[in-house]
Amino acid sequence: MGVANDLADINGIGPKYAEILKEVGVDSIKELQHRKADNLLETIETKHGKVVALSAEKVQDWIDQAKAVYNK
Repeated sequence: MGVANDLADINGIGPKYAEILKEVGVDSIKELQHRKADNLLETIETKHGKVVALSAEKVQDWIDQAKAVYNK
């Protein structure tokens, strides 16, 4: 049984956020689970500027969901 790597499987990551994440090197759920929210948000904002409605808390939620996929 494989584990899904589609970022869209994470609640709150739609096509726009998935594209932004892929542009900063996060192209899978497996990769996302290893990131730190503050660092990832800083990387996104450095490349894209301030992203409306994106916060460290939202990014942390994505990371927590990604970890849950691998810790079932």
